[in-house]
Amino acid sequence: MKKILLFIGLNLGLLSCNAQVKSGKEEIKKAKTEITPDLTYFFSDCLLNKNCDDCITALVTKAKNEYQKYLIAGALYDIDSKVSYELHKLAYEKHPNELNFNLEYAIESHRKGDYKTAIKHYKIYKEANEKDYRVDVWLSECYLNRDDHLKAIEHWEKANHSKNHTGIDKAIHIIHGRTDQIKKRSKLIEKVKNKDVRSAYELIFLDMNWELDWWNSIIQEHFLEKDLTIIKNTFGAKSKEYLQLLAYRKIKETSKKGSSAEAIKKVLLNSKLIIDNNEIPANGNVASDLLRISFINRLISEKDFFEKRGNEIIKLADKHKDIELLNIYAYLESVVTGKVSEKTDKKGWNEYKSEKFAISYFIGLRDKNKYDNPDLAKALIDFPNSSKIHWVKLNCAKIEGRDIKQDLIEVLKKEFKTLGSDQAKYSYGLKNYFYLLKNE
Repeated sequence: MKKILLFIGLNLGLLSCNAQVKSGKEEIKKAKTEITPDLTYFFSDCLLNKNCDDCITALVTKAKNEYQKYLIAGALYDIDSKVSYELHKLAYEKHPNELNFNLEYAIESHRKGDYKTAIKHYKIYKEANEKDYRVDVWLSECYLNRDDHLKAIEHWEKANHSKNHTGIDKAIHIIHGRTDQIKKRSKLIEKVKNKDVRSAYELIFLDMNWELDWWNSIIQEHFLEKDLTIIKNTFGAKSKEYLQLLAYRKIKETSKKGSSAEAIKKVLLNSKLIIDNNEIPANGNVASDLLRISFINRLISEKDFFEKRGNEIIKLADKHKDIELLNIYAYLESVVTGKVSEKTDKKGWNEYKSEKFAISYFIGLRDKNKYDNPDLAKALIDFPNSSKIHWVKLNCAKIEGRDIKQDLIEVLKKEFKTLGSDQAKYSYGLKNYFYLLKNE
């Protein structure tokens, strides 16, 4: 579990590396020495082999003082936001003058949506660390959500996007990044042990596509080995589920190494998957990965596959209510016909509750979009955090000569949470929206 331990360590360092600690420096150093064996066991053994919630409960009991609670809270920041918040709050309340405790409590309050508390403690930290532009990014979002738009603009500009855009992206991810993967894995394992087939595929897909952040993913090897063994013991060494997932692993790893198309083709044929009219895995994530690799390596063509098996994918998607299978169909449809049909978009939006299809629907409308379109109003209710859908309304307001300020502010709030306007998850959309807001 070295990769997970390293990742958590880097995250802790990112939160505190700029802090000039005014009190408790030796206590933190001492607490690190004391708690390291427990953290090492937690990441290298407990999370690998035991239930996640039990591991978290056991780890929390190891904290003998507020400095250890602070360190454990940092380790749990990307795993259990509720426990992390509680521990950081306790540490701050015990030692309110500890600078790092103020920063962590501010970040936790920010993530929880308590912007008033977050602002208070960010300002305390900022007074001692004036050059830490990340705090300006965080203050900007907090002030935006407190409807102090001038302060939001002021701190955004202090963050200096032109110079610090990469760090700004990462600072936003610290607040709004994913925290469900460890717990999701634990829940999937329980379902697999009860012979839930779909959970077996989801589990291995998770291990093979473990998100470090919005921009990077890895194969989580230690989890993968353990979880494949669980699937083997549950379904049998000769079961279709186990053999298909072994093939998926081999193909994914072969593809990452840049091996030949023939090597990938051989595994697909031996496993009776996809090519030569063989089975499409019923799990959309795994099927999408295998098809993407097959298309890239020209083992099959999108056109032929769509014409011969498009209806099969739709039926499979409907049978399992699997949005990723419908995504495959939409991708093939767009490649072959030049667009995703309105019928497919509405199906994905209304039947599968997918924001992606709702966005595609409004893109397809082009200049037919209207500010008062009932469909647009419904989409904003269905997907309240979608900056891209709210941008459609903002754009309509601009074209129709309406006041855009309130919609612009709403887009900004949503963009902070998702960086959804940019496919690469960069903050250039935020920069542009702030420019517009300043000029409003």
